[in-house]
Amino acid sequence: MLRTPTPFPFSGSTCYFDDQDADGNDTVEQARIQRDNGDGTALISIDSRRFPGEVASGNRTISFDLLRATEQAQPVADDQAAPAPRRRRRRS
Repeated sequence: MLRTPTPFPFSGSTCYFDDQDADGNDTVEQARIQRDNGDGTALISIDSRRFPGEVASGNRTISFDLLRATEQAQPVADDQAAPAPRRRRRRS
């Protein structure tokens, strides 16, 4: 009963977000959404590690925009990297 799967982004679901460790290295952290605060933020509980000496617990308030359903980051669209579409002239 307590381990019922919950779809992202509802309370109780698993999510991922980008973070930095104590050495400044980029990491992806797994967390569980505890509560939707109603203002675009969520209270999350970090599952992967507990930040000894940095914070009192593994809970944080973070914006929903920074959370994602998968561990892999979404690719950032780069308008200059994609070539312009080729258009043909219509013959009259």
